[in-house]
Amino acid sequence: MDIIPLDHDDDVMLKELFGVATRSESVSRVQPIQRTEDEFLKMVRFSFPGEREESVVAVVDGSPVGWARVFFPERDNLDKCWSHLEVDPQHRGKGVGTALVDWMEQQARAAGRDMLLTEVFVPVGDRESHADREFALRRGFTVSSIEIVRSLPLPVADDVMAEHERRAAEAMGDLYELTVHVDGVPDELRQGVCDASNRLILDAPTGDVEFEPESMTVDDYETLLQHLRDTGRTMVTAVAVHRESGVVAAYTDLSIPTGDPHVVFQWGTLVLPEHRGHRLGMAVKVANLEELARLAPERRSVQTMNDEQNPWMVQINKDLGFAIIEEALTMKKAF
Repeated sequence: MDIIPLDHDDDVMLKELFGVATRSESVSRVQPIQRTEDEFLKMVRFSFPGEREESVVAVVDGSPVGWARVFFPERDNLDKCWSHLEVDPQHRGKGVGTALVDWMEQQARAAGRDMLLTEVFVPVGDRESHADREFALRRGFTVSSIEIVRSLPLPVADDVMAEHERRAAEAMGDLYELTVHVDGVPDELRQGVCDASNRLILDAPTGDVEFEPESMTVDDYETLLQHLRDTGRTMVTAVAVHRESGVVAAYTDLSIPTGDPHVVFQWGTLVLPEHRGHRLGMAVKVANLEELARLAPERRSVQTMNDEQNPWMVQINKDLGFAIIEEALTMKKAF
């Protein structure tokens, strides 16, 4: 087995890795993510501003059997890095994963990072015994937090939506203006959305790992939108603006992918601490779901993740009808 750097311009290798990732996720996830080959290639080649990535491929007899990626934030949280590992199911248990984790740890140490983070997805009830968790534990990782993956069947019943919309409107009163936008918010809202998104990692529970605010800029936001357009994704964003101050008090994003015609992904949702208590979280989610029903009525579910120690967002999701489908263990290794 050889461990070689990934050449992002090598179409042949990337297409083979698409097969590796697809087969790996098919046995590692309860609801594997469906992607087109083109979407996969564009995703792997995309670099988000302010983040550096290093990737390698495990090759046996000239064919890839696994790959590893390490992501290094370069503006904030400079003591940490995130990692992602995929091993073809038929090559598991043969040292491929161990070799790739060795490489990831070497890169983290070489970059002066104190912590390597990753996610392990497990079926409900398997958080204490799943093979992927046990593999990470043997390598010196520990569980730092647990997120619950939930799925909402679509369409949501009209009476359920109407009741949540009514209660949210009563709580908001005339204090906030609620708007929904497709493929990015207008220029005057972009800084506010970036500010809210950057503090999401602070306000959402993260177990025993502490984070700094992130540093997405308005230019970064446009770069992300261009990447979504390139991959054929549609993003729907609901925003609640405080009328008196003009501050973006709450936002939420839905991402509609091209590779799976049935699912939609719930991305970030945040209500600023000083604006909580007005049911803004429910308001923006309902507004986004209504726009989703108009844009993509053929979609059959929305998938989301929330830390199990986030009772407020968990309750909103339960009230809307989200049901648990699997769990995501955030694993850390400190150096």
